[in-house]
Amino acid sequence: MNTHKLILDPNTFLWVKNSKGLIYQSKNYQAFIFTLSDQLYKICQYLLVIDHLYTIGLTEDELNDSDIRHFVDKVIDIEAGWLVMNTGTETGAVSLMPVLKIQDQISDFVWKHEQGIGDSIIQHIHELTFYINGSKYGNDQYYLQTIFPRNVDLILKAEKIIYYIKNSRNLFLSNINLVGNIFVYPGHEEFLEHVTAFDIPVTVSITASDFLDHKEQLKRNRWHEKISFNILVDQQSDVNQLSVILDDINIPYKTTFLVFSEQDYLDIEQISATLNGEIIPVYSSKNIDFFESSIFVNQEDILASALSKREVFMRQATNIHHFGKLTILSDGSVYADVNQAPLGTIDDTVYSIVYKEFTEGKSWFKIRDQAPCTECIYQWLCPSPSNYETVIGQPNLCHVK
Repeated sequence: MNTHKLILDPNTFLWVKNSKGLIYQSKNYQAFIFTLSDQLYKICQYLLVIDHLYTIGLTEDELNDSDIRHFVDKVIDIEAGWLVMNTGTETGAVSLMPVLKIQDQISDFVWKHEQGIGDSIIQHIHELTFYINGSKYGNDQYYLQTIFPRNVDLILKAEKIIYYIKNSRNLFLSNINLVGNIFVYPGHEEFLEHVTAFDIPVTVSITASDFLDHKEQLKRNRWHEKISFNILVDQQSDVNQLSVILDDINIPYKTTFLVFSEQDYLDIEQISATLNGEIIPVYSSKNIDFFESSIFVNQEDILASALSKREVFMRQATNIHHFGKLTILSDGSVYADVNQAPLGTIDDTVYSIVYKEFTEGKSWFKIRDQAPCTECIYQWLCPSPSNYETVIGQPNLCHVK
């Protein structure tokens, strides 16, 4: 007779892969890994049937089994579930397994599109990035990994940018990035007045070299309070000059330091803190050792990520790096991820671009549902696939698989 019931908490995730299992309590971020004995495998498979309400009856003999007892004790210890007496009645404590059905949402958008009522799909645009022009300091490899100007002569027309923002506006559009050399953009002051009129924060991303080349113009211009600068530093020789000019100019800014080695990181670490900086690693085809030693994650990194239930769901459903973002290059092509095929051009409707990404795209919903990640117990605790994987040519950046 089942004398007890084991009930998993609704904030608890249970994953089983091959001979291993993982319990993760998303409320307190605690977890444990266990080896699947035959009995534990049966228990886990039963719990993973949604109609069983995350509950299983256990006998005294089962609870005296060392593997089962250890499993139950660990579940209770990290508050991932609880053990109660089986009263023999149909009613009693039960739970609901955390399950997200993103396909229902996509199907709903497709149905609305077919009915001609799909405007709400626009609300999924959270960030727009426009490569307004190029820069002589640009790099056609860096931009594939992070925001960085390209080395091109093309200019994206101001009226097209403004029209695109106007048609993308929604309550969740929270940032507009303008990438390139703003100082040589035709009519840039008037252009910025139009862009800031949308009352959406604007970030101007510019190389440190371009920024310094135009320091006098920078001092003369009156910058709108909704504009901040993202100063991109890929040459350490710019750092000292940058510190001086930023002390003299009262503008909102952050600095992004591109690093290619551990030594780069050590050289920049202290400086970045004084310049409101963040550090971004960049793959150069010659520094895979740096990525493997400093960027690739291991089991300890993954288990220390402290993901909420919602954040786990996000990784199961959407790409946390790309979802809600559109990038428009200076040739007018529109991307959800610049490493994938374009979705169209700036002359296409915003609705058609977003709908295409929802139904055919490979970026917003690019998750870890491919080998070898599908065989890994940490599949849904890892960050989503990023541009690094694409550029490096590997399915993941970890030491687990």
